[in-house]
Amino acid sequence: MADAETAGERDSSTTESGASRSVVVGAFRRAFADSDSWLLRSYVVVSALVGALLGLLLLLALPVWIFNTLGGSEFATFSRTFLVVGGVLLLVALVAPVLASARRHARGTASARVDLLLGLSGYLFVLSLYVSLLVSAPPAQRETPPAAIAPAVEFLYGLSPMFAIAPPVLAAALVGVVYRFVGR
Repeated sequence: MADAETAGERDSSTTESGASRSVVVGAFRRAFADSDSWLLRSYVVVSALVGALLGLLLLLALPVWIFNTLGGSEFATFSRTFLVVGGVLLLVALVAPVLASARRHARGTASARVDLLLGLSGYLFVLSLYVSLLVSAPPAQRETPPAAIAPAVEFLYGLSPMFAIAPPVLAAALVGVVYRFVGR
């Protein structure tokens, strides 16, 4: 009897087929294994790595942000919440193409075309995060860009840091549009 309970406890993190019960981990496995699109497969790996890095940075930034806003106004308290909510929204948009592909594969409605477009929209979102970093970079941290992309980078440096939120929001909206309308 005790052996059965122990075996049940060991299997609590997996289903009968050996797959993970975690929706996200299962979706990453399914999207990588079932997709015929090499672009989406590579995005599964890239989004896992970028998501882990983003999660780690948010985890490390939270104590610093709390310490810097202690004793501040109500707005400072609100800003602490914004860090968490904004970080979660970034992570959701980052993994959305993978989750969408896995869901379509589980339902049997997946196609190579939709997987390709989901992978493209995911990579566009990652690129938008980089563009957002360029726009919001402090002047002291800006370096001279390579000649090939210098005009574009200089244009982004010239924008107000308030515009830094626009690229990720637009790219996340594109991910939603691809998910909602392309596969139908």
